[in-house]
Amino acid sequence: MTAGQLDTVINAYTWLDTQLATYGPGLILAVGVRLVWRGTWRTLDRIAAARETVTRSQAHAAPDTQPGTDQDALHTCTAIWNTSTRKEK
Repeated sequence: MTAGQLDTVINAYTWLDTQLATYGPGLILAVGVRLVWRGTWRTLDRIAAARETVTRSQAHAAPDTQPGTDQDALHTCTAIWNTSTRKEK
């Protein structure tokens, strides 16, 4: 580290120490709230963008044409079985 860089680091530390001594914990609290606020909104924006991407991809998805995935026949048989009027002896 050069002398100029070291001087810059020391000046930045001195400035930060003066600010903390002047404004106290309120400054730290304000900065913390700001960071949490920004992080929350960024996260919510990312979640909304991901949901929009999923919704868009589902809207443009090809219809399901795989064999064995049609459940209509199974549902019909189950409905007939459950409404059967047979009597057990």
